Amino acid sequence: MKVENSTQGDVERILAAILKSFSKILIKNNIPLSSSVEILKHALVETAIEGERTTDSQISLKTGVHRKDVKRLRAAIRDGVVEGSPIKGLARVLSVWANDAPFQESDGRPRVLPRKSATGHPGFDDLIRASKVDLAPPTVLAELEAQALVKIHDDGGIELLSATFAAQSGEAALKAFEATVTDHVRIAANNVLSPPGAPRQFDQVLRYSHLSAQSVEALEKEARRLARAYLEQMNAMAHRLQSADDASGRSANGRFVTGSYVAPVLPELEDEVESTMSTSQKKDKAE
Repeated sequence: MKVENSTQGDVERILAAILKSFSKILIKNNIPLSSSVEILKHALVETAIEGERTTDSQISLKTGVHRKDVKRLRAAIRDGVVEGSPIKGLARVLSVWANDAPFQESDGRPRVLPRKSATGHPGFDDLIRASKVDLAPPTVLAELEAQALVKIHDDGGIELLSATFAAQSGEAALKAFEATVTDHVRIAANNVLSPPGAPRQFDQVLRYSHLSAQSVEALEKEARRLARAYLEQMNAMAHRLQSADDASGRSANGRFVTGSYVAPVLPELEDEVESTMSTSQKKDKAE
């Protein structure tokens, strides 16, 4: 489907801007051009066969991928296994710890947990069982500690430092990046491809330019505060509804994603950023 009111050049320009950021990750992880091209071929073929019966020749004509590659990739897609993400399991553990009464103090704060249950209170191992994740307690604890989300006290107590899973490094950071970017790009692309008058998913951003460093800092601080409060509120509501769904036995295959990002740009970087913006984009606006 062609993008409404756009040209091939517009799409190529947008793609180049997106790929610039992805290229940094490719270079950092020593992923060469040949591997990147293979991934793009796979994505083109997978998208071309979604929801319709079509021949290898038709896919080749539509995507530009050689027919021999189309045949090979179709077989790989058909036989492929989707890998589950451990990030969802860790996020589930944090949500239960922050929101379920057995793991909270009387004032609602997450309880400092012993490794094993003691004195009538559940322990960290009980938390993993209550979270219903297919992960071993030592694995979860090691990853939470690596991501600076928990603190282990001298007496063995495990303290939750943050109920928000924002991976700091390693494979977890890449998995979090994957989860964040894929959903946002999917929504944005669907909105662009939707015909006029069709329902659109909420995807809006606020942009201001010509700000001092002090103003940028003030806006970033407030945006972080508001975003954190929003995500904590939505997390509590989602956890409550999910628990109710589990208890009721209702069909529970629905998926919900929401998020927030804050992107301050300091004045000394303004020239670099504005070189990618058109004159109309430089105007103060909310869109």
